[in-house]
Amino acid sequence: MAAAAAVDEVLLPSSLDQVYTQASVKNQSRRWSHLVETFKNSFSLSPQFIARAPGRVNIIGEHIDYCGFSVLPSAIEPDLLIAAAVELDDEPTKSIDRSIQVQAINLNPSYPEVAFKYDPSSKIPIGNGGWSDYLKSAFNTSLDHLISSSTLEESTKLPKSIKFLIDGTVPAGSGLSSSAAITTASVLAVLYIHSSTKLQIPKTLVASLAIAAEQACGVSVGGMDQTASVFGQPDKLLHIEFTPTIKVVPLELPSLPSTTFIIANSLVTSKKLDSAKEQYNLRVVECRIATRILTDKLLKNTRDDSKESTQKYPKDLRELVELYSPNQSIPKAIQLVLDTLPEVKLLGDPSQGLNLESILQNLGINRHQFDAEILKGMVVEPRGGTYKPYNRVRHVLTEALRVYKFRELLEKKKSDNDSEEVILSIGKLMNESQISCQQDYECSCAELEMITISKSNGSLGSRLTGAGWGGSSVHLVRDKDVSKIIETLKSEYYVSKFPHLSSQELVDACFATKPEGGACLFTDLTTPFS
Repeated sequence: MAAAAAVDEVLLPSSLDQVYTQASVKNQSRRWSHLVETFKNSFSLSPQFIARAPGRVNIIGEHIDYCGFSVLPSAIEPDLLIAAAVELDDEPTKSIDRSIQVQAINLNPSYPEVAFKYDPSSKIPIGNGGWSDYLKSAFNTSLDHLISSSTLEESTKLPKSIKFLIDGTVPAGSGLSSSAAITTASVLAVLYIHSSTKLQIPKTLVASLAIAAEQACGVSVGGMDQTASVFGQPDKLLHIEFTPTIKVVPLELPSLPSTTFIIANSLVTSKKLDSAKEQYNLRVVECRIATRILTDKLLKNTRDDSKESTQKYPKDLRELVELYSPNQSIPKAIQLVLDTLPEVKLLGDPSQGLNLESILQNLGINRHQFDAEILKGMVVEPRGGTYKPYNRVRHVLTEALRVYKFRELLEKKKSDNDSEEVILSIGKLMNESQISCQQDYECSCAELEMITISKSNGSLGSRLTGAGWGGSSVHLVRDKDVSKIIETLKSEYYVSKFPHLSSQELVDACFATKPEGGACLFTDLTTPFS
């Protein structure tokens, strides 16, 4: 049995069947055993623990977490493992101001070995854009927390050295949050190594530090990926809210008709760090522009103009929605703001957008204020110099409503007689989400034509998942149609576009999945994995 833990504490499983579905345990047992043996061969010592963090698939709620709205993902089987060994000082250190050596090897030869030194009281430099930035940033945010909370004290035995061996099965740039998997697993490992309460690590703490770690790498993430990775539950979708604090509600799909999600990787790599200024971060900025314009229009009679600009404007679109209709439910308040959009001419024509000069004029600010209050240190490069705040905010508001409708459908199902209608309705919401991502948020790509292939072969709902601009798609299908749809995707998409893929590469690119468990620490490596 797993070690007893409170609901908000990271799981400490004693067997792999507490981590994976039964169908996956055999293959995962071989993988974990191989990781341990490779660690021994690489470092000439045994690992002391393994930190695991899964990727995630977002079922619905794309590009709205950084606007403050709730999302609906699940954790998946592909994950990242960190096997670790720590050499401690024999005596408690008298100062936390000294260097500790870290060596990290990735089993994927595409990622070079990393070695760096750190002392807990200073930042580790990041910024090379490589995978190691996520690892180093996890050290920075975790140690900042431990020092500020006095968890890391002078009486603590600090490591002399730390050795990591990393194995990830979440494809980079696939839209399945490989970056969240590495930041989450790294945060978990660093907390376990340095904290005096090793067996009581709160999930909310791991999620918040992992979010901060990725943001420090230069991507303005909203928190969905890391939260799903931490809070995942087997066979459960997760409705995640971020306001006022992280709240996770597990949801079940109807048992009948039996359905499965298929994840299909377009094999078009979408790397947030590399393309943020033209894609991900640009969308964040466009949403900030829309929020500022809507605030000037909708809250002009309630805003306190005597305050500094950063105080008189809401922090995100959700806060604007709440301020506009404080006595309404969030879905109703969203709809009320959505209804006003055609009247807000300063958002621009959705077919043409706005250039920077028009935005500055509409906001009544200068370029210096735009840089300080809207960009906030981010660099963006809109195509043709055109921003589209109207389109982006329309997507965010309609997508936020779809998330609430999705949850409502799952919670209101009263009997199996309702199940067919529920499944068809949530599939319809997924299809509507894809149209909005494609037309209003413009984060799809031509290669996601696999969505059309899947829908024409029986998928009930298909949409991109993750940031978009490549990456993966997710498909809700009846169990009886799984094999047919996967084989059709292979023959009509993968074999046509990527004829040199091996059989295993095809399996890894397109697979059926159920929701899986979240991040965990495996601390007993003395018994065989099972």
